[in-house]
Amino acid sequence: MVVPQALADGAARTVISWTGGKDCNLALLAAWRDPSLDVAALVVFRPQDAAFRAHPIQLMEAQAASLGLELVHVVIPRDATSYKDAYVAGMRELREQRGIEVIATGDMDLVGTMERNWIEECGEVAGLRAFLPLWQADRATCLRSLIAERFTVVFSCVKSPWFDGSWIGRAIDAEVLAAMEAMAIEEHGSAVKPLDLGGERGEYHTMCLGGPLYHTPVALPGGGHGEPLELEGQPGQKAGERWWTINIAG
Repeated sequence: MVVPQALADGAARTVISWTGGKDCNLALLAAWRDPSLDVAALVVFRPQDAAFRAHPIQLMEAQAASLGLELVHVVIPRDATSYKDAYVAGMRELREQRGIEVIATGDMDLVGTMERNWIEECGEVAGLRAFLPLWQADRATCLRSLIAERFTVVFSCVKSPWFDGSWIGRAIDAEVLAAMEAMAIEEHGSAVKPLDLGGERGEYHTMCLGGPLYHTPVALPGGGHGEPLELEGQPGQKAGERWWTINIAG
């Protein structure tokens, strides 16, 4: 049974930046349990025509239905002259049209060449406060929290040399965590870093199929029995690197 939010007077209307993966689900749970935050919706920021293979939109919609929350789509136009300006404009619409005051994210760390958290930086311009419950969190602790809170989280995208296609659809449990911790100390040569347990360098992605705030389990289309889809020639895919994603049409 889902425990309703216990809100304090003046709780801030909050949206959760959503991909459907493990980290945004932990951020949602943290916001749900914070009396100062009134969780109003989920929001996916998506470039126009983006494929979203690792985080299928139809699974995000199914998650939102199970959670009883609207999934708001903020589409970044393909012809936007500034990605940041378009992102900020979408945030500003959330504030002006929906009364949103806070945007929560499961971001753990800086990505690439970023000097600040992206949601925090854009939120300042748009007039939204960022809630970052996982920022700089210990990766293994977060994975253990998923298991302890009884989330059902499956791998939706994995990359070599850390993983192979057999990991697609596999649920994160104690056995999987132990295997990942072994990977995190395994060397793959000077050009490849050991696995980041949180997948913060893109080594893997996940989708959540159930948890403490889900009213019903989320089913994978086709029962989740399709063969993993191997991707080739993707932006950022290095020579010799193999990528697999969930194949919801399989």
